[in-house]
Amino acid sequence: MFQALGVHGPVLTPLAAMLVDIALVVAAFSFMVAAPRTNRMTVAALATLVVSVAAVRVLMQPLPNVQPVTVAALLVGAHLGVRRGASFAILVTLLSNLLISHGWWTLFQALGWASVAVVGARARLIDNGKLNLPRLCFFAAAAAPLFGFIATLSLIVPGLTAAQFLVLLSQGVPFDVVHALGNVAFALWVGPLLHAFLGGLASSETELLATGDLHGIDA
Repeated sequence: MFQALGVHGPVLTPLAAMLVDIALVVAAFSFMVAAPRTNRMTVAALATLVVSVAAVRVLMQPLPNVQPVTVAALLVGAHLGVRRGASFAILVTLLSNLLISHGWWTLFQALGWASVAVVGARARLIDNGKLNLPRLCFFAAAAAPLFGFIATLSLIVPGLTAAQFLVLLSQGVPFDVVHALGNVAFALWVGPLLHAFLGGLASSETELLATGDLHGIDA
């Protein structure tokens, strides 16, 4: 199922690539269905956000590791919880990688950004309905090496020693620094806008739940 070793790890055969796609889609759908209060409105809003963030990532591809996915994953996790944050991260990774470069590494990038969404859900980025911007900037920067480490796991192959893996990690440090700086810039630039969008979505869900009008996937 693997053809050869590429820049990001093994190159997949068409069958293996299809299995990766199916696994990611099933995981994203499962997380979405299992999330509390998920309804058609939430799915539509998240789908719009997935397409928008994926498009920006594709457009910014000429700038290595400068993209909005990390900050968006943090805030989706903070507002909508771990499961929907993970679903968002997986779908953005899959959609954008299909246009940029798709393969074995997509699994690890999806896992990396899903982990970032989990951090966002636990980091107390929202205080009394208000975005804690300094805290968002801190976790946006800290998420860069976390994502870099998980993405580098895609390069592990039989025979790779611990010393060689450390060399791979060290080679990725400059990219992690650029990633962190880009994340902080995005946090300052679009963080408040994403917070307003997601905060409104979360508030609408709460109102629908209170009035008993919440009908959808798992109402």
